[in-house]
Amino acid sequence: MKALGIAGVVGGLALGSAWAAQDSTKKAYLVAQINVTNPQQYAEYTKLSPGIIAKFGGRFVARGGRTVTLEGPPATSRMVVVEFPSFERAQDFYRSSEYQAAKKLRDAAATAQFILVEGQ
Repeated sequence: MKALGIAGVVGGLALGSAWAAQDSTKKAYLVAQINVTNPQQYAEYTKLSPGIIAKFGGRFVARGGRTVTLEGPPATSRMVVVEFPSFERAQDFYRSSEYQAAKKLRDAAATAQFILVEGQ
């Protein structure tokens, strides 16, 4: 009986470790709504951002493609979705000196809302 109890604890710890390992590999998604006010300067930003995103393991899932509002007020913003390997890597990207320099270009060319969400 005690052996079964210990086996149960060991099994539970193993499952807990597997769950924690799985949890740390959840992807993260950066969802951005962008209102471009200066297309020429924004184009300069879009030349810089893909390389910085890739450096942090990110990839574009959607980038200014066709949209339709299914519910709520009509969306008029440019929509961008970027997938990162983890929530932490996405935060590292956003906080990086490289991105902050590129962001200065975007700030003068658009208003934006960036939301980071952890995936499954």
